Amino acid sequence: MGVDPSVNTRLYPYLTSLGDKVVAACPGRTADVIAHAIRGALGLPSPDIADLSAAESIVHMIAEQFVIDVHGVTEEQFASLKNHFDEPQIVAMLFRMALTDGLGKLEKVA
Repeated sequence: MGVDPSVNTRLYPYLTSLGDKVVAACPGRTADVIAHAIRGALGLPSPDIADLSAAESIVHMIAEQFVIDVHGVTEEQFASLKNHFDEPQIVAMLFRMALTDGLGKLEKVA
């Protein structure tokens, strides 16, 4: 998830546990797709992702927009997401986006 244990030794175990649970709740490779999109948008090293499916491409696009301007995610983009995923999966992916975005920004300043 990109959490550096030296940044805060007290929070590290909790963040790692939370991150692991969020990743496990995301369907398929979407957790990695989200990490790739967000870390790339923040200028941080990101995992390689090849051959995105149509659903993964939508997740990637929304994750990039999430970093740039969360309010810029359109109704059409969200409707496309709903065509591929159910509500619990979408909630897990949005939580992954928020967590990855926040921790990535902390990593940039730490």
